[in-house]
Amino acid sequence: MNNILRVKGLSVSFDVEGGKLYALRGVDLSLNEGETLALVGESGSGKSVTGKAILGILPKNARITHGRVYYRERELISGGERVMSELRGREIAMVPQDPNLSLDPIMRIGEQITEGIRAPEGLTGKNAREYKKVRAIELLGEVGIPDPVSRYREYPHRLSGGMRQRVAIAAALASSARLLICDEPTTALDVTIEAQILDLLLRVKRDHGLSMIFITHDLGVVARIADKVAVMYAGEIVEYGSVEDIFYDPKHPYTWALLSSVATEGQERLYRIKGQVPDMREPPLADAFAPRSEYAMEIDYMMSPPTFEVGDGHFVKSWLYHKSAPRVEMPEELRRRIERMRNE
Repeated sequence: MNNILRVKGLSVSFDVEGGKLYALRGVDLSLNEGETLALVGESGSGKSVTGKAILGILPKNARITHGRVYYRERELISGGERVMSELRGREIAMVPQDPNLSLDPIMRIGEQITEGIRAPEGLTGKNAREYKKVRAIELLGEVGIPDPVSRYREYPHRLSGGMRQRVAIAAALASSARLLICDEPTTALDVTIEAQILDLLLRVKRDHGLSMIFITHDLGVVARIADKVAVMYAGEIVEYGSVEDIFYDPKHPYTWALLSSVATEGQERLYRIKGQVPDMREPPLADAFAPRSEYAMEIDYMMSPPTFEVGDGHFVKSWLYHKSAPRVEMPEELRRRIERMRNE
């Protein structure tokens, strides 16, 4: 497979009252053409900041302090806004969590979609406008908007939340982007509509041959849509691997805790990760998850762990996988849960 995106050592801080907030700390990612990479973790782990940094839409108080982002081997950060403006929307597009924030309430739906459509070379004036209108109506139909000809002239407030999210997906497709960054696009939807939007994204990805970064905290969504998974905690990737690695052979104590906290049928008591995420204005110098982990060793409070490769393409940032560390197994209840999943 050809590589479409590489992120190397990405670090991002925010200027906040009284100092800085260190949102990302040396993030490494790789995505091949046609793959879906899920970024998962608790709120504040750095998932959305990663997506916005790749797209070059960080807020004004954000600073990329280190790292590189390569899209098809083209380095984006050093090129600044000039390079990003060439790629944003045309090659890389975002499907937001809340379409109300991306759709202009005073513009008709059709106008917002046609903004991103490029007419074929040589087509100008009225012919170009007609081409864009026809293509916009096609896109509305493709994402499941009923009666797309009539909806083309509607305003966003006339549509339900699920329909607005479909319009946002159509707008992302309008420019023929090759990489979609989906920032929790189903969080605000009910379960039935969520399933429809996930099915739509899977179909759109297949039909258009897209690559996708899917940001979510919902592991059920991850299991359904992802090829690879990056588990994030305190601005770092603590585990990275295939979806099979993460669900059937997880290695990091934080991944164990996340999987254990997913409700299952017949479960009487929901597992809760003890403690709180660290204050990223004063990020920990050692293992960020150590204060919340029952598997923490003395070294976890002294030094940040390196990243160990524990399988083909499976990486874990934990001292537990140092050759001198004591052997530790995943919690027994999680092991039984994984066995049940394997047998279903």
